[in-house]
Amino acid sequence: MARTAALGLFAERCEASPYAEGAEDDEHVQVPADDEFWARVHQAVAGGEAGLLEETFVAGAERWHRLTPETVDAVRAGLVPRACLAVWPALSTDVTAVLAGLPADGLVEGVWQEPDGRIRSAVVDETGFAELGARMSVATAATLLSVYADERVPLLTAVLPDDDGVVRARWPS
Repeated sequence: MARTAALGLFAERCEASPYAEGAEDDEHVQVPADDEFWARVHQAVAGGEAGLLEETFVAGAERWHRLTPETVDAVRAGLVPRACLAVWPALSTDVTAVLAGLPADGLVEGVWQEPDGRIRSAVVDETGFAELGARMSVATAATLLSVYADERVPLLTAVLPDDDGVVRARWPS
């Protein structure tokens, strides 16, 4: 405290760490991406419910992974530590139908798989729909996701824990 004051800073005592589990301002409990989570992912993929994983490793930066029963374990092994994960329904191979679902206006995120297998995404408003349509028209599979928080609801979410099983990363809910 003395050193802090000498630096011209003013410390305030806190009753609990803001990083403690169950902190009062936590609106959302972050589920660890543990063996139980991955068992649910395997089940959802095998049942045809899920097929796409969004890996957010830094706010605003993500990678997309297409999931099949054969690739779930390989995808899991290649994820970045402390990443926030969201599991989505599979991409549709009917890209024409996906593009027909573009709204008249507003924001949307297009996610598509290019012929070389890479998965891309872009968030656009109505001024970018034509360009998004052109980019997605050569895709082998695609989907549209809402960017509005109350409409953007993945099937499953979790955060990768550290090697000791503790979730230390704090992602906004």
